[in-house]
Amino acid sequence: MCIASKMRAYGARPLLLGGALLGIVVVSALAVRESMHNAQRRKEAAERTVREYARFASYIYTTRAYLFARDRTLFQAYVALHPSEPWVRSALPPPTAIPAIPDTTERCGPAANWPIYRFRLDMPSRSVTYVGGRPAPSIAAIIHDSIPQLADARWVRLARFGYLFVDAPGGRETVAYAPAYDSSSKLLAVYGYRSCYGVRDTMDYNAIYRVVKVMPPMAPGYTGDSVRSTQDTAHRAVDPTSEKMMGRKFPMGVPAESLLTLTISDAQHRTIYEAPKGGPKSNYYGESPLGYIGGTAFWVALRPDVARLLVAGGIPESHFPASMVLLAGSIILAIAGFASLRSEIRLVNSRQRFLANVSHELRTPLQQILMFVQLLRLGRTRTESERDRSLEIIERETHRLIALSNSVMGAATPEVQLRSAPVDVTTVALTAADFFTPLAEARKMRIELDVVSPAIARGDPGAIRQILINVLDNAAKYGPIGQTITIGVRNEGKVVRLWVDDCGPGIPASERDNVWKPFFRVGGTLDDSTGGAGLGLAIVRDLATAMHGDVELVERPTGGMRFTLSLQGSQNGAAP
Repeated sequence: MCIASKMRAYGARPLLLGGALLGIVVVSALAVRESMHNAQRRKEAAERTVREYARFASYIYTTRAYLFARDRTLFQAYVALHPSEPWVRSALPPPTAIPAIPDTTERCGPAANWPIYRFRLDMPSRSVTYVGGRPAPSIAAIIHDSIPQLADARWVRLARFGYLFVDAPGGRETVAYAPAYDSSSKLLAVYGYRSCYGVRDTMDYNAIYRVVKVMPPMAPGYTGDSVRSTQDTAHRAVDPTSEKMMGRKFPMGVPAESLLTLTISDAQHRTIYEAPKGGPKSNYYGESPLGYIGGTAFWVALRPDVARLLVAGGIPESHFPASMVLLAGSIILAIAGFASLRSEIRLVNSRQRFLANVSHELRTPLQQILMFVQLLRLGRTRTESERDRSLEIIERETHRLIALSNSVMGAATPEVQLRSAPVDVTTVALTAADFFTPLAEARKMRIELDVVSPAIARGDPGAIRQILINVLDNAAKYGPIGQTITIGVRNEGKVVRLWVDDCGPGIPASERDNVWKPFFRVGGTLDDSTGGAGLGLAIVRDLATAMHGDVELVERPTGGMRFTLSLQGSQNGAAP
């Protein structure tokens, strides 16, 4: 029942507004979540595409590396052996069929310090025949034990050659080998020689990196040679910034070192070649193995700023900050809306409480007045003293109604306009005490004065009187029967202080800031005996502020509260 009445009081608007604000937050959160998920998916797809480009580039490099190595071995060192053709054991040539200097393009070191041994390893006995010298014992053991297994591997059977990187006493070197098979693909023998290909001699890697084009045509300005196509020239004219993306112009196209870093590592993951040296690394990389050439792996790392040339629109930037701004904005809007809604609900509650309090406050004196008017009209007063008593009650309750109406009118006035003139605060205090004395006596209370004269301040006498009446009314309503209320005035030079002491229960410290707000009552309910609309002290504060004064509530050491009004003293004028 109570909830239903509140719903009728609030109306449908607050509920609709609250639901709309909550819906905005929920929809914004879902939109932000979906936007972030979509952006993340787009970014992952773009990064995956760029990594595929890097992987394809590494594959091209390994393919060309295979062709270069094949030319060195099958078409130079082993040209007399024809290892790709089937052999019979009786026709196998001796190791001297390998040239004394198998590959003149290798730069391994001075001939005196780099003797080249050649060998033939016969299967299945694994007997090794050397010419031109012998390797170190550790290398000879590798040739005897490991080379037969490598020569019989699947990729070596297809390529018909291989390289093995070894750590020799004089540094790293290479064992080049080529298998000889019979017509049934059975391994008959393995030929080989001492080499430094891939470890000391990296000329092929330099050539591959310099001449091989691994980027797709949509990378503007990228060329692997000195020829500039018409299409490339047209693209540069459309996008003159493409050649400047690395901070400088390249008249013959963007070279590979401006786009990627090529790193070649061996089976132990040691770097044997890198171009450019100390080049940029990134998460956009691809790797392709070339196991039968020293267990190498070719790594291509693309520069992050190249990604925009490979994917339409580039790598999407994160929408996290913008999305969070959108969500934060909607939350702030919702908070502001809920604050406004809360203020509106509080206003509705205050209006209901005000109407209920005013109705309650009006009902009691009106009933008193009506009752005694009826007694007088019907002539039911037995003595003259009873008649005077009835008229006194009617007069008292009428004053109470006037005071209440003044409070309501004061609260309804948006701005208080007061005159500022010299006024004797002591005279005003005496007048207010005389006015309030009958009401105090009716409640068996006593008013004492502790004033000095004159006490001239700048203010409005009517406003000061209204402040005193409101404070005295509160002291009488909340104080105990028989209490003494003290009104004091002191002239303290530039300040005139007016105070009221009561013997009531006091106001909790946590509530003292709230008592100056309209419609606020400490512990006040519609059923208590104090009544009131909660406007008295709010009007007191507004009147004091309009006179450039200060008000204060403090607890007395002996119990009760002290209200203090501080006004500016008037040194140049006298009260009229």
